[in-house]
Amino acid sequence: MNRTMPRRRGAPALTVADARSVRLRLARLDQDQADLERARDLLRQGRNLTEEDPREAYELVHRAALRGAGVLVSRANRERRRALPLNVWAALERLGGRDAERAARLGPLVDERMRLDRDSSALPDPDLLRRHLEETAAHLDEIAPRLLEDFPTHLADLAAAG
Repeated sequence: MNRTMPRRRGAPALTVADARSVRLRLARLDQDQADLERARDLLRQGRNLTEEDPREAYELVHRAALRGAGVLVSRANRERRRALPLNVWAALERLGGRDAERAARLGPLVDERMRLDRDSSALPDPDLLRRHLEETAAHLDEIAPRLLEDFPTHLADLAAAG
């Protein structure tokens, strides 16, 4: 049965299945935007701690980077028959393009986090902390519009305004 939903004058008719699909896509968008906001919150916390506790700042910034990349990987996995690797950096690399470029630039930043994990008294290299802050902030800013790329313009406009 292909029932149609009530519609506004001039708007295309939606079937019940279409309406469910739109609701599912919007629910996923809400989740992705919430995850991205959490990443931004971690980044803000890290930025606020750079002088006072650079070690904790580095950890928070790194977690923000992981969460932001996780949004992209999660979205990609929804469209794939075989899931991407669990390691988010390896998954970004597999996505190709600008995501693979981001993964390639993260090598020294991931190495620094591993060094900090091995030595509880070590402090992060200030240049790497600054770089991680800058690059993660730019990456999170780049993710937001990508979340809306596959939405019709009228839905993307509503989502961006919210």
